[in-house]
Amino acid sequence: MREIAVSFKKTVTSWNFWLCMGAAVVMLFISQIYEDYDTKNRYSVINALLSFSTDEMKQHMELCNRMVINAARGSWFSLFAPLIAAFCFIPGMCAEREENALRFQVFRSSKTKWQLSTYLTGIISGGTAVTLGYVIFLSITMLLFPDVSEMEPLAAEIVQGRVPEIYQLILEMWLFTIFWSIPSMFLTSVLRNKYLIMCIPFFLKYALTQLSNKLLTAPWTEGYDQNLIIIQKYIDPDGLLIITSTKYYDLFIMYGILFAASLAAYIIIQRKRGDFCA
Repeated sequence: MREIAVSFKKTVTSWNFWLCMGAAVVMLFISQIYEDYDTKNRYSVINALLSFSTDEMKQHMELCNRMVINAARGSWFSLFAPLIAAFCFIPGMCAEREENALRFQVFRSSKTKWQLSTYLTGIISGGTAVTLGYVIFLSITMLLFPDVSEMEPLAAEIVQGRVPEIYQLILEMWLFTIFWSIPSMFLTSVLRNKYLIMCIPFFLKYALTQLSNKLLTAPWTEGYDQNLIIIQKYIDPDGLLIITSTKYYDLFIMYGILFAASLAAYIIIQRKRGDFCA
């Protein structure tokens, strides 16, 4: 635990952590949250604030604060989340490796403790930085957009049934960004190029998103197929963003198994390398 605490403190006091948090806030504010089906105009959070008055927002259920903070998690933000989270810890880790600074850390601890602390610090710091950015965005949005209590009774009832509680949204975001920090952390055991380490998970998530969307629409365009729905559920890269709202506990177990498998593979690969500090 001491090694994790020391590593985490070093990470959160670096500029990368705060830049990562700021990038998350910016990405959330430019995420698409609303489409006007009459005019076909699409609005990001910033566009909505500039285009609608408070009274006009109250006429659109999608523009109440809870709907906005939920919708902003999708769109471009969820796609770039792995890249943003990886930026928190990958540049510093790769720089230490280039400077051979890791040897001094290993000498002060055992290899196993160093591997565990490095792995857990990386994914937790990446997830925490993005989640803190989400909390900042959430706090601002709750003030700038009308509250659900200001909407029409029917609209308020729909929102209450469709959007999880605030603490659930934050928990889901934390779990989601921690999980998508794992691929970058794992790649540090086999690659040295920091740009590849950060970008490969981004392209992986993009591919899974496209496949998931294809499977989601296929049953309605090619005839109903329950198997496609089940497959889509398990490969959806944004599955952790609906864990608490839909009670998909089997997904939670699946992600836990993937986490344990990646940690085991990371340690095994590091141990088999001739010099895992290089």
